Order: sequence, then structure tokens, then C-alpha cells
Amino acid sequence: MRKVIFYLFTQILLLLLICGIVNAQTGLVILGDTYTEAEGELVKATIIAAGYKCDVVKINADVNNRGWADGISASTIDFTKYALVYFAWNAPGHDGAYFMKGAEANFRKWVENGGIVIMDAFDDNFKDDQGNQVGLWFPIDKYPAKILNTADSDVEVTQAGKNLGIFDAPNKVDLNALVLDDNFAETNDPAYEILGTRKDGNGAFAFQLKYGKGYYIYTCVDTRDATRLASAKPLIENLLTYAAKLLVLGASSVDSHNCITTKWGEIKR
Repeated sequence: MRKVIFYLFTQILLLLLICGIVNAQTGLVILGDTYTEAEGELVKATIIAAGYKCDVVKINADVNNRGWADGISASTIDFTKYALVYFAWNAPGHDGAYFMKGAEANFRKWVENGGIVIMDAFDDNFKDDQGNQVGLWFPIDKYPAKILNTADSDVEVTQAGKNLGIFDAPNKVDLNALVLDDNFAETNDPAYEILGTRKDGNGAFAFQLKYGKGYYIYTCVDTRDATRLASAKPLIENLLTYAAKLLVLGASSVDSHNCITTKWGEIKR
């Protein structure tokens, strides 16, 4: 099964490169908490196993708040180099500190132009300089929501989540094994496509939000240690595979669409 997963992911990414939709440096993993170094390596290894490059950046320079002495400012990142950005657990901010300062406008423009964002759970305890919980790297001003200070919960996949297939393909995800953390709630705008809910009644477990030509894809999974990361690994692989499919579907030019049709037919044969 693992070989099948990597084969599918590889073929999708290969299709993107052949058709000139993404460059070789396609993935960026963003870390904001030292507890997630292993997750960063997992995501990076999954993308590299498909024959592509992946950068990992640390945007928390506060060593007293689980950061790194060599952490960088998110404002220095050129997001246009990437097709996919993966926010590991607690990456945008935690414990009163916000790490996406100065990057908000460029990041949102990148998503609007077709960037794909995958997000794990992150802390409820931080705000940007304008007082926004989450921060304006996410369109929280346009699509209001809030982050609740929650713990683990059982989950229920919605019909939209079943239709999307991210919990079933290429891996069958053991939902009972996942560990949840702080999560989005009050996601009342219909733009939020709710893919899963928490059974404790505290809001969304998973959603996707289309923004311009791009997407924000969210699950409130906790990956802070080896056990929780191992439980989340099948879902992480599914999310990366789904993101690659979105990039194929988001190809904008006629030439790219023609190339996809031809090459994907060859791959399936």
C-alpha cells in the first residue's frame, strides 16, 4: 500500500512538472514550534520521495517559546517559488506569539493566485498586530471564525468530507487514532466547506476554504510527539495527494489542460 501511495503522489507531481505548471521547488513546510521538527521531516520526505524539492523554514526565533536561534522572519519568504505550503502544528503562532507578521498580504495574494495551503491545528492564544485571532495571512476578516481552546475529541466526517475522499484515499485513516487540538469554530459562512466535525460540539475538525484560485485546507490534528504524528501520518499523506490533484485541476492555460489530458491518459495506461 505504501508503494502505491508514493506511486500515485509521484505520478501527479510528475504530471505537473511535465506540463509546466509547477517548478521543481514545489513544497514549503513552515514550522513555528520545535515540537514539530519530526513532522517537518515527514512532509519533506514525502515530497522528496516523489522526486521533488521541499524547503523547510522556521519562523519562530524565540528560543524561550520553543523557537530556534536561526529562525527567520516570515516576511522574507518568497511564496511565489512554491505551489504548496504546509503549516505544521502551531506554525502561525502559539503561547501569545504571532509568527506571520509582515507576510500577510504577500501570502494571501499567493493563495488567491492558486497556492494550496494545508494547515494543522494551532493555538488559540495569539493575535496579529490588528488584534485578529489567527492573523490576516488567513482571510479571517472576510470569513469570520474563531479558534477555541479545546482538547481531543471523537470526530464525524460530513457528506462533503466523504465526497472529497481525503479520509479514505489513498490511505484509510483511523479517525479514532487521531489526536485533536485547538480548532476553528463559528465557521458559519457557507464558503467554509466543512469536511468533519468534533463530536464534543466545539466546531470543525476539518474544512476547506476556496480563496481566489487557491485553497486553505485544515484539520485540527495534533502532531507534537511521535505517537500523535504516527497516527496523523496517513491523513498527512492523503492531504498531500489531494493537494497535488488540486494543482492539476487548477492549471489555467489551454496548453496545460491539453497536456494534462494527454499525459494523465498515458500514466493511467
